[in-house]
Amino acid sequence: DSSLKKLKTISQLESYHPAKKIIDKRKIPSRFHYKLYFAPKFFEWVNKIVPNKFPSNIKDHPRLVIPFLDKRNKMFAFQGRAFGKEEPKYFTISLNEDRKIYGLDKVNWFKKVYVVEGPIDSLFLDNCVATANSDLRIEEKKQDIILVPDNQPRNLEIVKRIQTFIDQDYSVCLWPGHIKEKDINDMVLSGTKDIKQIINENTFRGLEAKAHFKTWRKING
Repeated sequence: DSSLKKLKTISQLESYHPAKKIIDKRKIPSRFHYKLYFAPKFFEWVNKIVPNKFPSNIKDHPRLVIPFLDKRNKMFAFQGRAFGKEEPKYFTISLNEDRKIYGLDKVNWFKKVYVVEGPIDSLFLDNCVATANSDLRIEEKKQDIILVPDNQPRNLEIVKRIQTFIDQDYSVCLWPGHIKEKDINDMVLSGTKDIKQIINENTFRGLEAKAHFKTWRKING
């Protein structure tokens, strides 16, 4: 994509570059560093793609750019993630009105697909896509899809979402109580092993999901 060619990928940055250090610190697999970009002036770069998206007098700063690509490697959306304490932490910008799903360029719909919220989290699971929000429902065949919500059992919005997923007959991961981290990247950083196995062993559907959800809410709520 021509707009991305104006940026350096994380894999092109020197090892001592601050952005590269942050990505390494998050333990994001190096095989994906070429899919992540560094924008030294994020707002300026966005305004070249989407004119007047941000005011010209806004205080600019660097951000990680995570492009959402289709099967032809064409960018249809992107996310800008803050490196520091800038708010909001994420900007997710769509270049068309279609759904925003990260990972369409690499997913194989003929195999089991995992659906998470965060694009970065998706890089730690094979055949995984991300919706960039807490609504993980996607239109593809439900029987081969596992929805993996963030681990926030005290977040009422997340709990309501999970209830909806179960009611609509999706397979859903209900994280076990010994997992305390909020998302997959944090689990990796804490040293949690076999995350995919934990997901598979704690995924439920239908009546089984409803029964487990009741218990899960009582223990974690």
